[in-house]
Amino acid sequence: RSHLHALVDFGQRPAGSVANEVDAVNYILATVKSIKKDSVPTINIETSIQNPTGSFCIDFLGGFASYYSNITNTVVRLSPVNGNTKDALLLNCHTDSVAGGPGASDDAVACSVLLEVMRAMSKSKEELKHSVIFLFNGAEENILQASHGFITQHPWAKQVRAFINLEAAGAGGKEIVFQTGPSNPWLALAWAQNAPHPFGSVVAQEIFQSGIIPSDTDFRIFRDYGHIPGIDLAYMKNGYVYHTVYDNEEMIKQGCIQRAGENILAVVRHLVTSPASLLSDPSSYKHGSLAFMDVLSLYMITIPMRLLYILNHLVALGAIFVLGRYLVEPLVLNNGKLLLQAVGVNIVSWIAGVIAVILVAMFLTSVGHPMSFYSKPVFVVFLYVPPVLAAMLSVHRYARNHLFKVWNFLFIFKGIKMQALEGNLVCQLSSNLKLTIKGQNIPPPIPAQQYVYLSIRKLLAHRARIFQLLHILWTVSLIQMNRSGILSSLVVLLCLLSLLILRSLLLGSFFKTTSEIFIILYTPMIISALLLTSLVSILAAVSPYGFPYAYSETDPTPKRLFLQHTAREFHGIDGTLVRKDSGIWTNCLDFPCFSYDIGSKAIQETPTKSCSGLFCHSPWGVPVHELVVKSRYVKAPPPTKQVLDKYPLTFKNSSTRVYTRRYTFRITGPDHMSLQLQMTAGRRLKNNSLTKASPLQGADYHYTEWYFIYYGSGLNPSEWNPWLELTVVEDASLPHPGGQNTAPRLEVALSGQYYSEERVIPVPGMTPELRDILSELHDWVTAMAWVSVYKNYLF
Repeated sequence: RSHLHALVDFGQRPAGSVANEVDAVNYILATVKSIKKDSVPTINIETSIQNPTGSFCIDFLGGFASYYSNITNTVVRLSPVNGNTKDALLLNCHTDSVAGGPGASDDAVACSVLLEVMRAMSKSKEELKHSVIFLFNGAEENILQASHGFITQHPWAKQVRAFINLEAAGAGGKEIVFQTGPSNPWLALAWAQNAPHPFGSVVAQEIFQSGIIPSDTDFRIFRDYGHIPGIDLAYMKNGYVYHTVYDNEEMIKQGCIQRAGENILAVVRHLVTSPASLLSDPSSYKHGSLAFMDVLSLYMITIPMRLLYILNHLVALGAIFVLGRYLVEPLVLNNGKLLLQAVGVNIVSWIAGVIAVILVAMFLTSVGHPMSFYSKPVFVVFLYVPPVLAAMLSVHRYARNHLFKVWNFLFIFKGIKMQALEGNLVCQLSSNLKLTIKGQNIPPPIPAQQYVYLSIRKLLAHRARIFQLLHILWTVSLIQMNRSGILSSLVVLLCLLSLLILRSLLLGSFFKTTSEIFIILYTPMIISALLLTSLVSILAAVSPYGFPYAYSETDPTPKRLFLQHTAREFHGIDGTLVRKDSGIWTNCLDFPCFSYDIGSKAIQETPTKSCSGLFCHSPWGVPVHELVVKSRYVKAPPPTKQVLDKYPLTFKNSSTRVYTRRYTFRITGPDHMSLQLQMTAGRRLKNNSLTKASPLQGADYHYTEWYFIYYGSGLNPSEWNPWLELTVVEDASLPHPGGQNTAPRLEVALSGQYYSEERVIPVPGMTPELRDILSELHDWVTAMAWVSVYKNYLF
């Protein structure tokens, strides 16, 4: 807690700031010096300050190139005085924060925990058999630049055999294991067997790696550039404070710090001191990837993915065999017909439920109230569960009245039971087999639960409810309320998630017989009551009670904004200034964008800015224009020179005229910049100075005509000299490269983001214009604000 307080007390710590490059580094070095004085003589403690420069490409946010200069890594190594120093475990956190937030959970608390793990290890009586490297990286928020600088350039990086990465997407709560691997199941097994409070699920890994969540961690860099296995941990609770001014130390409770420390310390001790550790010989345990899930944070179950793949198919075959018993009973024709009808009814009921949930979401979106659940999660239950139930039960009631009415009462019960259990089982198994074939292995309890419950019911009768209760508790324990983003489709996604949970719980009913519960629920009175509940909930959602945002020091649910006081310049092909403007460029990060009066009259009265031209002709720090789709540009005088004078943004073209046209640029500016490029028709990029391993974009990148280069630096950014070569496609309609041509071949846009250099700052890059708008915002709006400059050139 004292480490956390000290790091947060330095203020906001964006890469390049004094707080991050000097204050945080000095504090860590002083702490290590104190730890070293009290360490046991059998452990050697070394420190290293690294300031790497490099570049790489990443297919994140559509794909872009990343260049960094003189960033700061603080590295500490604990190694045995007389032992193996060739194999090491890497523990990683980052000291930098986003501009606009104190970064307590992201990621100061992780660094605080690692400092205490270091202290505990330095006093351990157990002899180290391997080294432990602590990386306090200083530029993770610069889209993973510092971890790339360490793993590709630091001499100690060659010793690393595995890593544990500590991250956050919320504040407090349980730290969840949401990524492991690649392959090397021994590492995930070490966590499962040694962490005293394990919490994680392979389902979280499948969701995160699917790309649904627009986020990434240093795990990617260590995996892709270091080719080493690892474990990714993150705090997930209360995602509302993530990357906001509310991410302070008060949001992090004592228990979650202690819990993380106990887990990490126990696993680290096993990996670097135990004779059973496979750190030096990971190839001795080969089973591909590992599936894992915890049981109420008390125990973690692990199973090799290849075995899970086989089990999923065996469960499916076993369930099909059980269902096949109906075909050998008397009245085979009727039983077969019942089974087919049961499957069909379940499919139709699923479709009806999906349609109901989408219709409700679309209606609330159309009337401007889609996010009522944002500050009141209970709305998810009352808005979406009743219409889903009503739609599903209406389908089943229709089936009872029309499909089974020609048969006797026994067949009515048998048909309803088939609809409820056997038909649902066939549908679940079909979808699970499809996922399994695609390589997305979900643990058998989810898709095969009904088959398991059917079997257990026959063996244990009512005691099977214990197993149902455990499954429901496990399902609910995975639900974490978090920020979804700005897109309306994510509202529908949340609704569909509630549908899946509802379906799982409903069909794991506690009633004595499933037939009885479905007979009861088929009554028109129940369906009418559900529809009435849905109507009342919708009315509440569109009323003031359903307002989605709220201010609270302890439990905020704010609306997030980006404000940039921007000055823009546009230059012609001859270099002359064609036009310029300035204003407060406003972006919202939460859907819906400007449907509510946020308090600023200037923003509310400004129309939404259309996106046209190279990256919308806007000073993006990273290429997120596909994620943040709506913005407004409030006219304002340009920022004062006081903010810009220390690192003025300059751009000079020193290109040479050759057949393959080479463009060389001389750029100076602040520690955060971006370069955006677009070639005209008939030109293509041949080569560039940024990376030799890969081009600026690849086959999987979103951008096919635009190129984005992100630049980050530590203190005192130096001149940046990127170059690129263009080739001309042989086309008679295009003039010869050596001849006269007034048409532009290349459009270049340069932007710089100015974060304040002051040690104590309420808001980075403050200007009077920004201060005026911030003072007008409602208390339920939180904004990150800074100054930026944008310059556009044609060549």
